[in-house]
Amino acid sequence: MTGGNTLWDQAVALTTVLPYTRVAKHLRLSAKDLKSHMAVESEPHLATGPTTAGFVEVPLSPVQPPVLSGLEVELHRTDGARLRIHSPDAALPLAAIVRSFLEV
Repeated sequence: MTGGNTLWDQAVALTTVLPYTRVAKHLRLSAKDLKSHMAVESEPHLATGPTTAGFVEVPLSPVQPPVLSGLEVELHRTDGARLRIHSPDAALPLAAIVRSFLEV
């Protein structure tokens, strides 16, 4: 058997974390057949060389701080109501808006 991704290979892989009898029962396989596939998988494959993990370093891009412009305000009342204001123009009549929100 080659090291492909067949159903048998997947069943054998499950036996690394579960007893093979349990895997066979749940997958409705013959325990004898599963065990024979496990034996084939455990034999060393002479044709393949040693495998190495292929790690690739990914450089981090520099994080730019957000550009602050305009106005952002978030208010919370004791009754759970929230008001969030985003405006590119900081010349809003903020005091009147806040007073109106909090007086309700």
